[in-house]
Amino acid sequence: MTRVPKVHILRTKKREGLIRTRLLGATAAKGEVITFLDSHCEANVNWLPPLLRIAQNRKTIVCPMIDVIDHDHFGYDTQAGDAMRGAFDWEMYYKRIPIPPEMKRDDPTEPFRSPVMAGGLFAVDRKWFWELGGYDTGLEIWGGEQYEISFKVWMCGGRMEDIPCSRVGHIYRKYVPYKIPGGISLAKNLKRVAEVWMDEYAEYVYQHRPEYRHLSAGDMTAQKELRSRLSCKNFRWFMSEVAWDLPRHYPPVEPPAAAWGE
Repeated sequence: MTRVPKVHILRTKKREGLIRTRLLGATAAKGEVITFLDSHCEANVNWLPPLLRIAQNRKTIVCPMIDVIDHDHFGYDTQAGDAMRGAFDWEMYYKRIPIPPEMKRDDPTEPFRSPVMAGGLFAVDRKWFWELGGYDTGLEIWGGEQYEISFKVWMCGGRMEDIPCSRVGHIYRKYVPYKIPGGISLAKNLKRVAEVWMDEYAEYVYQHRPEYRHLSAGDMTAQKELRSRLSCKNFRWFMSEVAWDLPRHYPPVEPPAAAWGE
C-alpha cells in the first residue's frame, strides 16, 4: 500500500471483531466525515459526493443504496425493490419495507428517511459520531450495532437518510467464513441493544426470543448514562414518529389465527 500514500492500514494485536475495529479506525481518522464500508464492497461511479449532504446538517447519518454482488460470479445487480426503508422484525432480523405513499416524492433520486440502517455502509460527521458515544464497546464481534447506532441517532437528536444517487455493491456471503468465539455474541448484542434503547418494547423481543430473557448482556451502566446525558427520547417516540409504518409489516404481537384444525 506504499503506492497509495493516503491509505493507512491499522493492525490489531489480537482479534477484535468488526465493532471494536471500526472504533479503532474512527479514532485514527482525521477528516470531518467518517465513511464506513465493509471489506467485501465495490463502490460505484460517483458514489461519494451524494453522501456529503451531511454538510447541510451535521447530525444526519447517510447511507448509500446497497446493490448486490453475486457471491459466486460477482455479477452486479440492484436489490429486489431497490429503494426501501430499513426496518426489523421482533426477532431483530433486519428487514426492508416499501416507502409508504405518504413519503413518496415525484423525484426518485431524492433522499428519504429510514428508521434503521443495514449496518455496514454509512457516512457520519466525525464529531457527531463521537458525541453519540461511537459504538457501544460492550458489543462483541458483529451484529446489533446497526440497531444501536440507528436508535441512538434518531432518539438523541439526529436523523438518518438513504441516498438513492449513491450506489455501493456488497457481496452477500452464503455462509460465515470464520468462527465466533463463544458462539453467542449476536444474542448478547441484541439483548444489550434492547435493554439500553428499546424500553418496554424489549418485551416484544423477549416474547419472540424467550432465550434472550435470562441471557447476561454485561454491564450497561455507561450506555444508560450516555442516553440520559444526551437527553434522548424514548422508544415509543421512535416507533410513533420514525418507524410508524413498521407495525404494518411486522406487528409486535402476531394476530390470532383466523382458523385452525386437525
